[in-house]
Amino acid sequence: MRILTISNCFLAESLGSGYVIVNFCRHLRQRGHDVDLYGPETFEPLPFLKGRARSYRLALGMLFFARRQMRRKRYDIIEFYGGESWLATWWLDRIPRRRFLIASHSNGLETHYIPRLASSMKSGTVSGARRKWYQLDQTALFERSFTHADGIVSVSREDVPFALQHHYQDADHVVAIDNSLPEAFLNLQVNFERPPIIGFCGSWMEQKGMTAIRGALNLVLRDHREWRLHLVGVGKEFDKTTQFDADVCAQIEVTAFVEDKEELRAIYQQMAISLMPSLTESFGLVAAEAMACGCALIASHTGFAAALEHGQEAWILEQPTAAELAAAISHLIENPALREQIARNGYQRVQRLRWELATQQLEEVYTRWLKTKREALANP
Repeated sequence: MRILTISNCFLAESLGSGYVIVNFCRHLRQRGHDVDLYGPETFEPLPFLKGRARSYRLALGMLFFARRQMRRKRYDIIEFYGGESWLATWWLDRIPRRRFLIASHSNGLETHYIPRLASSMKSGTVSGARRKWYQLDQTALFERSFTHADGIVSVSREDVPFALQHHYQDADHVVAIDNSLPEAFLNLQVNFERPPIIGFCGSWMEQKGMTAIRGALNLVLRDHREWRLHLVGVGKEFDKTTQFDADVCAQIEVTAFVEDKEELRAIYQQMAISLMPSLTESFGLVAAEAMACGCALIASHTGFAAALEHGQEAWILEQPTAAELAAAISHLIENPALREQIARNGYQRVQRLRWELATQQLEEVYTRWLKTKREALANP
């Protein structure tokens, strides 16, 4: 198949979405497909404006770039990442008797996670800042990315019932394919006897559950003085003395950034418990990475964690509040046998997150959808 992939996010493997997109395309090429991949650095108009009106600029850039590429080459599939593809998808869908497939390959449906996240923020916006007068609700526009495509592929199993409920596609044209782990995180030799360390890896922001972590760990560390907290990837500006009570700061270690995968694996393999109390996640790769390194995961019911068996593969929070998180951590601290059981089961669960399997799934889905599309044209 000849595939044109246009992404709304930069194609850097150090970024979660970039990692997913680059690897899907890389492994499709390895399976013999001709894949042209482009990120916003190729088509974004007026990039010097940076964050201003970026969604609208990406929408225009995707449209004009897709039209230009189609004049240069004939494709079987045009695949978009991001709700900003609404204009391009709408235009392509209007082409009479088109033989190519339009696929919305999402790292999380914006119409699903943005309103849910914004509703959890006091300001009513994702960033936490007060909404400006010119910032419009783009839900109706983003929906076109999904309703005018021929099918939706998401990394989130939570997106499937949402897409069906909102009639974006029928049940045969919405699928979820789990993200895969890097090879460096698979089949690791791990020791499930761990030092008393609780870990968190991610940006220190409301979306990732910083308020719950702050409130919970002030209590837990005070009640369990032998335990420590290791915060990873929270950035150079992070200051534990402004985030946590003074009497527990000595029990907290901070690693601002980790770029080396080997170093990250070593950090995970020192953690007994890993936290992901996010308000929302499209997938939550850090959860799968921690599980692959033998950590017992405590997570909110979102992204990849929403499909895990509570009390067996992970400890799933009903609500990511400080009180519930503190109770969950204390429960696993005080029940080491349960903690180890969750860690062992979680380790086994993520071994199936392999790129060759995920790419085979995607290949089969696209092949089936393309066949259906062309058969419908041949037999109107």
